[in-house]
Amino acid sequence: MFLKDLFGLEDYPLEALQEILRRAAYFKKNQEDLIPSLEGKNIALSFWEPSTRTRLSFELAIKKLGGRVVNFLPEISSENKGESIDDTVQTLRSIGADALVFRHSTPGIFNSVAQLLDIPFISGGEGCYQHPTQALLDIFTLQESGLDLAGKQVVMIGDIVHSRVARSHFYALPLFGAKLTLVAPPSLLPPELVPAGASYFHHLEEAISDGDIIYLLRVQKERQAKGYVPSLNEYAALYGLDEKRMSLLKKDALLMHPGPVNIGIEINWEVIKHFENIYPQRILFQEQVQNGVFVRMAILDLFLNGRGS
Repeated sequence: MFLKDLFGLEDYPLEALQEILRRAAYFKKNQEDLIPSLEGKNIALSFWEPSTRTRLSFELAIKKLGGRVVNFLPEISSENKGESIDDTVQTLRSIGADALVFRHSTPGIFNSVAQLLDIPFISGGEGCYQHPTQALLDIFTLQESGLDLAGKQVVMIGDIVHSRVARSHFYALPLFGAKLTLVAPPSLLPPELVPAGASYFHHLEEAISDGDIIYLLRVQKERQAKGYVPSLNEYAALYGLDEKRMSLLKKDALLMHPGPVNIGIEINWEVIKHFENIYPQRILFQEQVQNGVFVRMAILDLFLNGRGS
């Protein structure tokens, strides 16, 4: 049911993803009485891109299960002496790593690197390819809120073309029976990117009122120098969730964001405060952050304790 590695969701059946979510729910319910299933194991974290939520939640997940964190910091490594990534991962294996959690900006690199290893290789985000643990924690958060995803409409808004979160959800959401609608300006949502079964719009008002879940993607400011949108102000005016667009939402629509939130671009501060004060159960940003720890605990436990093939 489980492969050796996890750097995408396309090869995993619903049964495997459900097992991860069941294990995450167990860990969350029993977090004060956990068996240290990673005791004696060394988990190497190698993040070649900035990360706060993903990296810290993996670190906490490892420690909660009794494992040891081995932090590899590229900025102080031998990379500047000419060491390749292949050399790095083989070194980590040679010094006793039992699994590797890796983040890198280059799409396609994980498949080749993972073939060099006989230990689990788990993605912490790969370029514009996928971010599988984020998609799984999103689904866990929705299920925990009491939502049955079957038949529900997820409206995903933002920088689709660069989003590894979106690409993981292209696989995950349909497996759980959800319908997906993508919304972005044409430069951030080419038609050839839209997966089979999904719909897409370039005008937010055409889609937002149908969403059971409104999933806001981060506008990746570091990419805007390439001119994907004329300006962040224009993007906010056309695609940001403001008070006017908030009035178009279903009365029970849920809000999600993978973080970090660009307040005033993807969503106005006034909208955030409105939901936090009036409908706190409908804005799931902090629950997503919290649940990342338990989902990543589940993944580490399952992939390191004999459930891989």
